[in-house]
Amino acid sequence: MGAHATLLRSLIDVIPGGPAVIANCHPTKAATADNLLPAGGGNFLNEMDGNLTCAKNDSTSEIHWQGKFRGPDFAPLSFLIKTVTHQDLKDSDDRLIPTVICECLTETATEEIAAASRNDEDAVLRLIEADPTATLSSLARKQGWTLYSGSPNKMKAKRCIGNLKRAKLIQETRAGRYQLTPAGKRVLNGDDETKE
Repeated sequence: MGAHATLLRSLIDVIPGGPAVIANCHPTKAATADNLLPAGGGNFLNEMDGNLTCAKNDSTSEIHWQGKFRGPDFAPLSFLIKTVTHQDLKDSDDRLIPTVICECLTETATEEIAAASRNDEDAVLRLIEADPTATLSSLARKQGWTLYSGSPNKMKAKRCIGNLKRAKLIQETRAGRYQLTPAGKRVLNGDDETKE
């Protein structure tokens, strides 16, 4: 990996104009948003000027750096990821083809999206409390989360469930259903989470 990094750095001298070289790297196995260092160890990172990271969280992505960055620090950059269609993007049967775009978010917009995400999680908590046998499909339908096809957006429900599990507000039973933890019940009752 160190030799490969040296080869990438040499491109700066080989290609006229002194270009920036960006090497897309996969993080280590089972990487989390706070551990996005390139796989292959420190030799690779030592040869780089910086390690920019991009972490996706539901409909937003945050670009920042981890491990090392030679240059002035900067605040994380947040982007909203949206699936859209455009009149000029169609298949051979004249159907609109969905594509993805990113919009830069202000700090205020990022905070509003985080608050909306918490509201969604609270709503799913209430749904699970009311119906512990709820499936991802039924949760998505009740929340109004649908895909372009009109079918329920089970992936969004799964991400929401994952967030609730990581926050220890729900747990999965042996039967594969979900139930609220004591912390989840306190959140639904409006108790201050800082008292936990």
